[in-house]
Order: sequence, then structure tokens, then C-alpha cells
Amino acid sequence: AKAKVDRSSRSVERGQGTKHEARSATLTGMVSTRLSNRPKTSGGAAAASIKGRVVKRHKPAKKVVAVKVKKEGAPVVKKEEKREEKVDVGGPFPTFARPFEEECRNVTDVLIKLHGDPSRAWEKLEEDRHLIHGAELAVHTRRVSVLDSLVGTILSQNTTDKTSHKAFASLKRSFPTWESVRTGDPTKVAESIKVGGLSEIKTGRIQNILQSVWEESGMRECSLEHLRTMPDEAIKAYLSRFKGVGPKTISCVLMFCLERQEFPVDVHVWKIAISLGWVPSKATREQTYEHLNRKVPDDVKYALHVLLVEHGKEYNNDVKLLRPAVKKALASRSEEEGREPEEMTRVKKERV
Repeated sequence: AKAKVDRSSRSVERGQGTKHEARSATLTGMVSTRLSNRPKTSGGAAAASIKGRVVKRHKPAKKVVAVKVKKEGAPVVKKEEKREEKVDVGGPFPTFARPFEEECRNVTDVLIKLHGDPSRAWEKLEEDRHLIHGAELAVHTRRVSVLDSLVGTILSQNTTDKTSHKAFASLKRSFPTWESVRTGDPTKVAESIKVGGLSEIKTGRIQNILQSVWEESGMRECSLEHLRTMPDEAIKAYLSRFKGVGPKTISCVLMFCLERQEFPVDVHVWKIAISLGWVPSKATREQTYEHLNRKVPDDVKYALHVLLVEHGKEYNNDVKLLRPAVKKALASRSEEEGREPEEMTRVKKERV
């Protein structure tokens, strides 16, 4: 009987021990779960139990900065600071330095020797070389007003100077005043400028401009003389509203009529500028105008424009005679700065 009691008490103790062990295991699991749910913190080498796994948290590695140690006795080499070319800020190619002033002046001098000096007053030049006339018309007409200059430049689009001069003279003979052109029969106006080509398109544009000018004028007249007192940018903004009046037309009115410091770019100036490397090879005509109008010195703008147009017509935009002048300017510039002569940008010539 005593043996039975002993066996029974041992069984009870064993059962109680199992309950204590189970309770202890439950508490350990709860603590582990809470630890695993805590937000991770940087730093520290503490270990956490996550789902039965032990994960070490490593400290972030320190950045190692390499320091170059100069060897004793090594020669000291000074790096020469590269001089940056000052260029104009703005325009389509703000980092494109050419053409330099020396290039523009050298090329102008060469062109004067080839084609003569156009730096005389515009009125004298008109009398000598650019009178608007036609053998069959026997008419001499002078462009004296801003509107004359604008319409005459529109008539010169997509045609030669000779035919545009004939068209302008014929228009003035058939319609003596701009008011008569504004109110005239479009068919008859187009017929009067037919010799210049694209007569219907040009008639529509001219009459639209005249109508707008007449409506905006407080005096109800066709006149643009008020532009003479306006700044260049205001004139450009005003004229660019009209269809068919682009940068080249506006620039011509500014330079030839209003005697402003402008550099118009026609197809000849455009092609020659590309061939000389004065603009990137893929520059458009409008981009070329925006760039060269900033780079060409004011005092040679008129002469250089007129001479480049003349040279383009006579030599089919060939620049062989102009390259030495450009090369000389670049070599002189490099020598003054103590550098090796820089090669002139050569671009494959494009024929018009």
C-alpha cells in the first residue's frame, strides 16, 4: 500500500511539472513574438528571435576615404588653367563662339576688294545700283516710306531683285496710293505684280496688312511711319503679327529703311555662314539670323550683309576666296592667346 501511494505522488508531481513546463514555453513564445514585432533599429549587434530564427543586426560599415599620399621627391606638376572663351548668353547657340569679330572684319575687307564698297548712304546706293525700273515699263520709283519698304520686301520673296523691282514699279503705276491698293480689286492688284511670281498669295497678304493698318490707325490711313520712333524689339513684335512677314523681311525693313543695326539673313548669307563655320551645320535660316545678329559687329552689319548677298549671287555661294581671311583671323587670335592655331571648322559646301 505504501508503494502505491509513493507511485501515485510521483505521478502527480510529474503532471504538475509538465504543466509548469508548458506555461514556461508559452511565456517564452509570447516574449519572442513581442520582440519580433518591435521596429528595427539601426546599429547594435543584438540578436532577435524572429519565427524561431536568430537574425544579427550589423552596424553600418564606415566610409573609407582614400587619401593620396604624395611620394617624397616626386616633381610637382602644375596644371594650366584653361581659359574659357567669353560668349554671348542667349540666342539659339549660346556656347557657339564664332564668328569672332576679326573674322567678320577680314571677310568684309576681302569682299570689298571683290565687289566694291557699299558703305555709302542708302539713298546714293539706290540711285546707283538698285533703282526700281523695267525696260518695258520705263518707270522709276523710289521707296521712301516704311510701308513702301515692307511691301517691296514682300514682293522680293521667292524671286530675283530685278523681277521684284519690276513688280513694285508696276503696282505703283496701277495703284498710286496704298489706299487704292487696299480697296482695289484683288484680281487687278495680282495682275499688276504678276511678273514677280506668286501674285495671288502676295496680293492677299499685302491687302490684309493694309486693312489691319487702316483699321488700327486713328486717322484711318495706310501708314507705318509711327514705327520710326519705336525700339527694335517693339517693331519686330508688331510686324511679326502679319502673315508672310518673317524675320528676314522684318530685318530688311529695319536695316534698309529704318537704318537700324540689323543683319538680315537670306539664302545666300545662310549658306555661306554654314560653309565658313559661323553656325552649326544644321542651323536653320532663322537660327542663323538670331545667332549672327548677335555676333556680327554693328559697324559692319550693313556692308557684310550686302556683300555676302552679292558674293553668293556671283560665285554661287562658294567660299574658296573667303577661307584665307577666316583662317588668318583664327590664327592671329590663337597666337595672341598663346595657343596653337585652331583649325577652321570645315563644313561640306551645300549648293542652293
